[in-house]
Amino acid sequence: MKILYATGRYSPLKHDDGSGTDYRLYHALLSQGVEMKFIGPFPDHPSLIERLYRKVHTVFSHKRPAKYTAAMLKTAAQTLSITVNEYQPDVIFSKNLAPLVRFHAQLPVVYMLDSTVAGFNRGWPTFSRLENWRMVEWEKKVLKQSSSVITRSEWTRQSLIEDYHYPAERIHIVHNGSSLPDHVIPQEIENEPPDFSTIRLLFVGRVMHLKGIDIAIEIVNQLNECGRQADLRIVGLDGQDQDHIHYMGSFKKSIEDQLIAYANQYRWPHFLLHPARYDAAPIVTAEAAAFGVPTLTNNVGGIASMVQDGLSGVVLPALSPAAEYVKKIVYYADHPQEYMALRRTTRERYEKELNWNVAGKKIVTILQSVVEENQLKPGLKKEQP
Repeated sequence: MKILYATGRYSPLKHDDGSGTDYRLYHALLSQGVEMKFIGPFPDHPSLIERLYRKVHTVFSHKRPAKYTAAMLKTAAQTLSITVNEYQPDVIFSKNLAPLVRFHAQLPVVYMLDSTVAGFNRGWPTFSRLENWRMVEWEKKVLKQSSSVITRSEWTRQSLIEDYHYPAERIHIVHNGSSLPDHVIPQEIENEPPDFSTIRLLFVGRVMHLKGIDIAIEIVNQLNECGRQADLRIVGLDGQDQDHIHYMGSFKKSIEDQLIAYANQYRWPHFLLHPARYDAAPIVTAEAAAFGVPTLTNNVGGIASMVQDGLSGVVLPALSPAAEYVKKIVYYADHPQEYMALRRTTRERYEKELNWNVAGKKIVTILQSVVEENQLKPGLKKEQP
């Protein structure tokens, strides 16, 4: 099986690009012994008219224009067409809209996505109505020519069915894996009784309001106000340390010393806090699970698929206030045996579902089944006209 993997904005050779997902995905597929070629990232050189339109649009709508420019869509489609003719793949695989929007497929296409455009803009309104409509139309076109779709959550699966009427039997869920390589992940987690004399909380993220950093700070403040000693580490941002709050800065996974330092952040906490206001498929929750660290989060976007309530963490109702997180933390601090059981099942879920070895096998199996199905169809040609 020959796979042509079309990337988008991020290089699969750079661990620091796009939270490392493209890097880990590419290498997970290679580890399965497949023959594969990738193309991208694609240059983005919009015309003067398009640059002016995007600036004017932002000023008047106070919203973002479409994620991709017409120039990028054209270049990506042209590159994909040329490479298909040269490489003669059995299947085209992409986790990005851009290469597929203006591409006319004569081969099976498998499209992978964290969130639909419709689901994203509903969960976190970012684009104007016009630009959201344009992107939804792009996605409709891509889905129409996709033999199968791989997504990360039940939430996105429902959006594909309800917003796009995509056939449920052609949707596969493969959870996001940890972006950390195996050599920085412990072989097994400690089984010692926890010391909750100081409750240790970790937050990993870079976008303050979206990821709920303000809520995480309120959680640690409330714990200390009610007499529970608690500390919070914030990874991904620089800031001024305060009582019980420590900014750890950012780390580059492509630099070994920084990779190890980043991974070691997960050895410290009792819980990962992820009180996001929207997230389609968080990676940090899988990273925490690799260290047996349960996540405290809420049911927005696709989080409830990445963190299973009572199994790999606690999933509160959507947009729960800080006080609800505090109640759960206090409960587990007062019930250490239940906390230890949650740690064990959190790590077990990482081993079974939230790692790239498992994800790579599942994705290759899906691609292989699509190729085999296509080979049974009469009259379909492998090459582009």
